[in-house]
Amino acid sequence: MRRKGSQGFTLVELLVVILIIGILLGITLLSPITGNVQKMVQEQASRLQVLFAQARDKALLDNAEYGFSVEEGRYRWWVLPLESKEWRTITEKPFQPFRIPSALEVILSTKEGDIPYLDKEQESRDGPTVVFFSDGQITPFSLDIVPVENKKQKVLLQTDGLSNVELFR
Repeated sequence: MRRKGSQGFTLVELLVVILIIGILLGITLLSPITGNVQKMVQEQASRLQVLFAQARDKALLDNAEYGFSVEEGRYRWWVLPLESKEWRTITEKPFQPFRIPSALEVILSTKEGDIPYLDKEQESRDGPTVVFFSDGQITPFSLDIVPVENKKQKVLLQTDGLSNVELFR
């Protein structure tokens, strides 16, 4: 026995299907946006980790001090040649000044009292915050790379001054 009005779908069934499709579309459309920010954070962290290793090696090979600083949306690399007492900004690749993408925030911190300069007069002058010394040591530091939109996706680069710079997620 068939009832007369039992053909088709009910309104509730149609609404459930539309809701499921909406959720799937939302997930599909939002995942590339959050993935791009996380990818950008990882790329910047990996890039800096490699540059830190290169700066440490270069300081050993050149018998000169190299430095790193972060200021106003960019970071810079420095060199203090053996025969000089003034820090100079490096402009050659891969150590040229770099503008940090606006979607990211980079926070550099060193331990209180760590003075990365070789003499007291240098403190008031322009120069780096982190120094890669010619004997292989580094000013102990931590560097947070944080997406502006989602602070939970941050990445940390850190060293105690003797070991290599490590990446923590």
